[in-house]
Amino acid sequence: MRIAIDGRALLGQSTGIGTYTRGIARALIAQGHEAALFAPRALPPGAADGIPVYARWHPSGTVWAQASLPRAVRRWGADILLAALTIAPRTGEVPVASVVHDLTAWTHPEWHARRTVAAFLPNWERTAERAACLLCVSETTARELRALYPETAPRVRVAENGVDEEFTPGGDSSSREAARRRFAGGSRFVLYLGTLEPRKNIGALVAACERLWVKRRARPDLVLAGGMGWKTAGLLRRIARSPFRDKIHLTGYASREAALSLYRAAEAFVYPSLFEGFGLPVAEAMACGTPTVISTAEALREVAGDAALMAPPDDVEALALRIEQAIEDPATRELLRVAGPERARRYSWENAGARTAAALTEAVAGAAH
Repeated sequence: MRIAIDGRALLGQSTGIGTYTRGIARALIAQGHEAALFAPRALPPGAADGIPVYARWHPSGTVWAQASLPRAVRRWGADILLAALTIAPRTGEVPVASVVHDLTAWTHPEWHARRTVAAFLPNWERTAERAACLLCVSETTARELRALYPETAPRVRVAENGVDEEFTPGGDSSSREAARRRFAGGSRFVLYLGTLEPRKNIGALVAACERLWVKRRARPDLVLAGGMGWKTAGLLRRIARSPFRDKIHLTGYASREAALSLYRAAEAFVYPSLFEGFGLPVAEAMACGTPTVISTAEALREVAGDAALMAPPDDVEALALRIEQAIEDPATRELLRVAGPERARRYSWENAGARTAAALTEAVAGAAH
């Protein structure tokens, strides 16, 4: 099967959808399919090692996806186009499978940048109508999609994300100390990793850590690792006014190498998101054996199972108590260090590729008839 993949998520700093795009392309190739990435300009060096890339310059990725991508994948002879950024071309001869990470641009547009909402909303319903397959990254996302758009139910399939193989427990005391010096001024730290944006509920994490520091200032610092997203002015003002500003470290975007160092060195990983479609950083942190605290958002509970501590996203006191437990209770820490990698092993790109290939094969056959 010849599978064309929209590769735009790899054009800049690679976040969750970029990780998905690269991981699923490699998995499909490893299973014997012919997969290639298509983009409106050249990808950065190393973004797609081992994956064929077809790039023809266009000034607008959104316009390119609607006007140029359908022709490019048809000329390539694709059996199907995998729309890794969810939105598919409105027209075209090649069948389309839309990857649905979450529907928050539709259900909670206030969490998103205006440009994202402007690009998503006018094209989403056409994508839902046209797609031969709607491939969801979690059962949670699939349930929400079926509930909001019942007519899509026969075409909805689930293929969970995978975790890159390098995310494993490891690192010695010297590497952990090096990470502390690099990211936290030499201090032990609690970690958040992900784009800084409203849905991630980072203000609640700052407030929870402040409660812990009020009781004992020597507790671990907080590292916020991730690119600066959108609607962050309030969060930045909140951090600047904190009486513990010196214990809050904004590191900026973390490469894959930096992320691995951060996970392995952190005392705990905390992800208090209001809503997720999957929550890839949670699976990565668990794979590294890092004691993990999550919100009770449904997809995060689906991913973590019993391998993480949980608190409601709107309950700062409960979140603080869970962080305290994760960093100070020896029995809990040992339990999570063992349970995390075991739970994360279910999220492999091999499994994701097999499920995706099965769904795409079914979609191609259905489109042919």
